Amino acid sequence: MDLAQLRHVASLAELSLSPEEEPKLAEDITRILAYVAELEAVDTADVAPMTHSVAAPLPLREDRVASGLSQEDALAGAPETDHGGFVVPTFVG
Repeated sequence: MDLAQLRHVASLAELSLSPEEEPKLAEDITRILAYVAELEAVDTADVAPMTHSVAAPLPLREDRVASGLSQEDALAGAPETDHGGFVVPTFVG
């Protein structure tokens, strides 16, 4: 990865890199991409997909209907409520 590509990716990721960090990071990313290219060359046609590295059954429990909190109880400890719901700070402008 050249420095122009690195700067472009850093800009997209909103990363601030110092001029001293750029060459080292470009080298690291180049090595990572080369390793990924090696992995892509491995023939996995006969390898079954897996969801976990250890093939063990997941412990399951029976679904049971249970009573939950009433709306009043759920809102009882809230610092602020409005129209029967929680009031939270705006975080998306």
